Amino acid sequence: MTPGLAHEHGVLMRQMGGLQSRCTELLRSSTSRVAALEGDNLRLRAELVLLRTSVFWGLGAATVLRRARPLAGVSRPPEEPGTREAQAVICQAGCVGHAHPWLEEDGQCRRSGLACDRVSDDAEADRS
Repeated sequence: MTPGLAHEHGVLMRQMGGLQSRCTELLRSSTSRVAALEGDNLRLRAELVLLRTSVFWGLGAATVLRRARPLAGVSRPPEEPGTREAQAVICQAGCVGHAHPWLEEDGQCRRSGLACDRVSDDAEADRS
């Protein structure tokens, strides 16, 4: 075997090893992404069953339409100026003004999926 051929064989084997490492990493990330998507799929199918059952029983769709956490890998769009103020007005008029119809027992808002901070504000205002 000539020295040039041995060197070329070594270079080729290092390249192949790098490709194998890259393929392994891609397979690992693909597997985790598939697992996350399967979990989201299962959760969404359960929500669909709840929604259909709720509508079938005549309870209306609004009783089930809420999402406590965003889907995996889905980022929220950036807030535009004034969005926070608009949300506060919607909350004040639609929820606080009507005895908190969007409020869960655990203090979470059905509309936004976040913890409601208006309940504690109202309780402090009533005490004053």
